[in-house]
Amino acid sequence: MQRNTSILLQTKSCENMKTIYTHLLEKETREAYVVARDTRKDVDVDFKSKKQPAKAAAGKAQPQMKSARADTRALFEYLDAQKLDRPASKLAYKKDGIDKNLVTVLRPYAFETEMFKVLRGKILHPMAGEPPRSILITSAVPGEGKSFVASNLAVTIAQLIKEHVLLTDCDLRRPCLHKRFGFADVPGLSEYLSNRSDLPSLLLPTMLKKLSLLPGGRPPHNPSEILSSPKMEALLRELKTRYDDRYLLIDAPPPALAPEALAIANHVDGIIIVVKHKSTPGDLVAELAHSLDKSKIIGMVFNQFDLRSSKYYGYARYKQYKKYNRARA
Repeated sequence: MQRNTSILLQTKSCENMKTIYTHLLEKETREAYVVARDTRKDVDVDFKSKKQPAKAAAGKAQPQMKSARADTRALFEYLDAQKLDRPASKLAYKKDGIDKNLVTVLRPYAFETEMFKVLRGKILHPMAGEPPRSILITSAVPGEGKSFVASNLAVTIAQLIKEHVLLTDCDLRRPCLHKRFGFADVPGLSEYLSNRSDLPSLLLPTMLKKLSLLPGGRPPHNPSEILSSPKMEALLRELKTRYDDRYLLIDAPPPALAPEALAIANHVDGIIIVVKHKSTPGDLVAELAHSLDKSKIIGMVFNQFDLRSSKYYGYARYKQYKKYNRARA
């Protein structure tokens, strides 16, 4: 692997922007009313208790009021500065619902987890050039393990000190990432692209503070059209460029079966192809590689590779590595 991967950041959200904005407008109106009445009557009115003695306000300079719009702008600037904020969501994952194949969470010292850390290192520290900030993970045919690789790689990157991750499920025909992280069926990208929900309300906080999930949502009747739409293009551009410490990881369907994957591939920095060892036909892998921009292909991940049959690594060395991991635990 010669280049790096990337995942990007989560769109900022606050508890209820509309409520806060309305509150600020009402505050501005109330303060303006008080100043106008005091100027007319030369009296300082106390709204808490009218029984308190009035104080003459003659000669006092009119107080300067902060604009509600300025307060709102400052609020958004504050949220942008807080890169650890969590999306406001009432949904919570179930610990007993986490998929057993999420090995980087359930088995932190397993050999498979260490291999994902090796993959992370190769992606984030390329031999030449800058690592990409967004990466698409796909395969030639279904069932190769692309979602397995995408979810575990996202966890591994989010475990670093500074890196934040947004994992996005773009396989709208068969969305599954939310189930891997212990969530029930929830709205997601499909609802956002169909203008039925706003983006912040769809982001799900996972068990890792720096990893957020944008689920696929309910499978639409036109996945190819909405994933190839200008709104999706604008979303990818926003997620890629808003912050420089966030990575965007995208789980995309096989391009041969879902042409929208090629449209998404045009807007990412890197591509990983997942291949099931001794299962995926070589001609299909070659066809997939030819259909993509070769300069963006980071490399291939061989899934279900049996080290016991590997002459390169050797089963004896594999067993020694397992003992080393147990000693660390």
